[in-house]
Amino acid sequence: MSGASHYPSNDWTAADDPDQFGWSGTALAKAYQYAHSIGSSAIMIVQDGAIVSSWGRITDVTGIASMRKSLLSALFGIHEADGTIDLAATLAELGIDDCEPALTSKERQATVGDLLMSRSGIYHAAADQDPAILPPRGVHAAGEQWFYNNWSFNVLGVILQQLTGVPIAEDFSRRIAIPLQMQDFRPEHFYFKTISQSVHPAYKIRMSARDLARLGVLLVNGGRWHDGQIIPAEWISRSIVPYTDLGRGAGFGYSWWIGRYALQPPTAAAGEIVKDKPFYWASGMGNQYLMVFPDIGMVLVHRVSDANNGPSSAQIEQLQTMLLGSRVAGIPVTTPISK
Repeated sequence: MSGASHYPSNDWTAADDPDQFGWSGTALAKAYQYAHSIGSSAIMIVQDGAIVSSWGRITDVTGIASMRKSLLSALFGIHEADGTIDLAATLAELGIDDCEPALTSKERQATVGDLLMSRSGIYHAAADQDPAILPPRGVHAAGEQWFYNNWSFNVLGVILQQLTGVPIAEDFSRRIAIPLQMQDFRPEHFYFKTISQSVHPAYKIRMSARDLARLGVLLVNGGRWHDGQIIPAEWISRSIVPYTDLGRGAGFGYSWWIGRYALQPPTAAAGEIVKDKPFYWASGMGNQYLMVFPDIGMVLVHRVSDANNGPSSAQIEQLQTMLLGSRVAGIPVTTPISK
């Protein structure tokens, strides 16, 4: 795994010229022009702990949508290592229920691990969730079927606060934001959304592109920040196992999306077989994401100001092709799918 040569401190170190990191400044300029045309608001490319190139409003603090779920997963890893959280604990053991119609005894057998993998089998109404997309209650047992269900993610926030006794915003600030010297994050950037049909609120987060990139640097270095282990490396490894195969080379781990890409070695001869490498990402509405490429020490952040009017899936795949195609030294030659 490629490690960062340094970490950002109060501010970032930025390359004077992307070419010194093996990127084409000309190709990146074309990618940014396209990004502007499709509604992107910010892009950051970080290599070995320094900004290779950035574009747009990287300091804007805006909603990260469902990327919140991957950030919470990082906190779970910290607290599991502390012995505060047991992934095998069931909702029944934790005393988790919901308003009418209440959870059934079968639903309350779902574990914390099932929720992290989005395999809870619980299709109760949830804050920040369209009820029209939910399968019938009771159709699947816990752990049986993957379904991207906000009830599970919302309850993970409730469980975290219940077991730690610390508000999520304070916990994230103390455990991650402050050690990483995030420049724009404040605890009040966590907020909650509620509905009458569920007692469990959806936790929501606002962050800047450059603070998300700091989290990416932490992850690409196996959870280390300078000399301290912030997130257990073993947790990160387990989080990015594709427990669910979603097709097209994609999978889902502990609230992280997982994929693979083909990496052309920089010294490869014509026709040489490329190497198949893993990457993973946090994804949010509007096709905004934080992508982590461990084998090349790279982090890619894409943001939109208006998630309801973000790029289409086809447009974001074209943008990814242009961005990754700008890397001329050991280029990733297969575009990762977006989700």
